[in-house]
Amino acid sequence: MSYSNFKDPFGLLKRMLLSGNKVAYSVLKREFTTLLLKPIDYLLKYSEKKQIQKNRKVTKLPIILVLGGSRSGTTLLYQTLVQYLLVSYFSNFIASFERSPLNAFKFFKPLIPKSKTSFRSFFGSVEGFGGPNDGFVFWNRWLGEDRNDVAKEISAVAKADMKRFFNAWLDITKKPFVNKNNRNSLCAPMFAEVFDNVFFIEIYRNPVFVAQSIILSRRTVQGNDKIGWGLLSTDSKKNDDPLAYIDDICNQVHQVNEVIAENRKKIDPKRYFRIAFKDFCENPGAFVKIVGLEALGQNVESKELEELQFSKASNGKRLNDDEFKRIEAFFDELTTSEKRTKENIF
Repeated sequence: MSYSNFKDPFGLLKRMLLSGNKVAYSVLKREFTTLLLKPIDYLLKYSEKKQIQKNRKVTKLPIILVLGGSRSGTTLLYQTLVQYLLVSYFSNFIASFERSPLNAFKFFKPLIPKSKTSFRSFFGSVEGFGGPNDGFVFWNRWLGEDRNDVAKEISAVAKADMKRFFNAWLDITKKPFVNKNNRNSLCAPMFAEVFDNVFFIEIYRNPVFVAQSIILSRRTVQGNDKIGWGLLSTDSKKNDDPLAYIDDICNQVHQVNEVIAENRKKIDPKRYFRIAFKDFCENPGAFVKIVGLEALGQNVESKELEELQFSKASNGKRLNDDEFKRIEAFFDELTTSEKRTKENIF
């Protein structure tokens, strides 16, 4: 985990310890284990480069990237895909080997636990060493260290290295690859250029509830309403208006949605799936089957999946009246303004 994006890591540690949240405790356990595994990671890294540069046939196995803004349901979708599709992914265990994931997979494959049938998470982090991981430590190689934004230009060398890495990963694992990393939503068209075999799955959620969830995330992760968290976030400036930070968060949500919408236009619709968070919660099985068949050529048969449903309780009011009304007013005004613009144009 990179702590450069957390303004008060020790405060975060304290809040996690006091949270009573089992997933939070699992994340801390994982971070401690990563420290213990560092010497092995350093030893394995010396032959990792050979793995990447090894002369391999170009694999046609698909890559699936989950897209969406922070707090939009991407983690839940990621967990479900990993659980019911025959795919490879960056597990929490593999993410402990920042410098040598390919060698770690080869050498420790029999020891890597499977993902638990659990759909709990702690602000994007999943419990268990077999649980799916965002893989920031790997994507950072090509996209930079900022978890909430991405460099505007990626060099040709970085793109070529990325392509070699994932071709090696697919060749070693012998399975399609799935990953969710919200930051990747900002540069999806670039991935469409780099990978011939990539599919995208966008999950979107009512922006009112996304903004609400980011506020709650700021309070838990950063310990402060005014400190930015999530894609395209910025710290809120001092203001006489005590709720001004809510407008900042709403603008953040809107900007992310705008970037994703613009990126969507640049990608082949045949390689792009899109679903609402609410619809996914109601019937995740139907969507997973569609993705499995159309992207991977897999017929997914699972009684458990057919009966699976997720609670939509998070799409409910969880702030006080003033805060929630401020969010609703922002997006109501935004909708009205966009409608006026369209009427003026046409």
